[in-house]
Amino acid sequence: MSLKKYFLLVLSLSVFATCLFGTPKGELIAPGVWYYHDRKESIPWDIHVVTVCLSNPAISVETIKAGNQLRALEKTSSMVSRFQGNVVAAVNADFFQGDGMPVGAQVIQGELIKNPTNRSVFGLTNDKEPFIHLVDLDAFLLTPDNIRYKISHINRARNKDYLVLFTPYVGSESPANRWGTEMSARCLDGYAVNDWFQVVVTEKSGLLGPLQKPTVIPEDGMVLSAHGKAKRFADRHIEEGDTLNLMLGLPPVKDPVYTLVGGIPRIIRDGEISIEHMEENLYEEFRTTRHPRTAVAFDKTKDTLYLMAVDGRQPRHSVGMSLDELADYLKKLGAYQALNLDGGGSTTMMVQGKVVNKPSDATGERSVTNALLVVTRGSDPVQ
Repeated sequence: MSLKKYFLLVLSLSVFATCLFGTPKGELIAPGVWYYHDRKESIPWDIHVVTVCLSNPAISVETIKAGNQLRALEKTSSMVSRFQGNVVAAVNADFFQGDGMPVGAQVIQGELIKNPTNRSVFGLTNDKEPFIHLVDLDAFLLTPDNIRYKISHINRARNKDYLVLFTPYVGSESPANRWGTEMSARCLDGYAVNDWFQVVVTEKSGLLGPLQKPTVIPEDGMVLSAHGKAKRFADRHIEEGDTLNLMLGLPPVKDPVYTLVGGIPRIIRDGEISIEHMEENLYEEFRTTRHPRTAVAFDKTKDTLYLMAVDGRQPRHSVGMSLDELADYLKKLGAYQALNLDGGGSTTMMVQGKVVNKPSDATGERSVTNALLVVTRGSDPVQ
């Protein structure tokens, strides 16, 4: 063991030992982060686990969107390489549609870029407390005269009578049609989820008839797009120069949210295996068939985070796991809550800049919709 690795091991065990029960398996790759490669030849399984001590103040768990666009796909390795920070580990995250739209919600550094659906999500609050829940959207604005109005969706189609919020993740211009009122707004101190934030309306159009041109979405803000009843409200109560208070809530989570991605289904609840595929509208075969799998989990103390990838569809290398096998393995690691992420050919784990598993697609690593990243600051990863 190198002197540098020995020093980091002592530092991690002495300062952050309370976040783990016993000595974590595997190799120390950064203070508070371990990587473990497990082989079960008799099955065979090839398994990769990253264990993270969340109470380490130098660690953050981030999410990133492919192409920085809602409808885009990109390899996990590519997303890691362009992230502005020291990424020591990463996995692919949510399921996605053919155009790259994630199935579930996503929050990037406190910015909600997509609505939740009836699928579970994994997230962390601003205080790095992890959670797995089915969440809803409870979003609204307050005008300067303290009138409240519901925001129907984030970055989704503006239907009849809707007030919709569009951010740069949908593109440079509002995708809504001409029949509405649209307001460009600049964020004063950034975005927030489950907390108030303020925007200033910089431009308002559509008051005197159909929009004459597409509304540009500010890089540091949003467009509020209103139709029907919402248009009449905006025309009457919102003016250029107004400061609006916005709340983008994701109940039942109450605390401000920093990071969030979707998955399906929950596989461990309160320390017990709970394959909730029926509750999340999945078919039985998805549970029972062995596939490559990716998962995220955390322990009862909420201090220890697990990222896991198991290869599959490669009979001589690894056959993959059913959801019950995946949950059983995670429970034995110490998981108290766990969520299945996108698997199959999407399953990818990166450690110290390298893909450590063997993706099952014949062409290699697959382009996916988003990723979960373990980021450290203030020290280099172990070499």
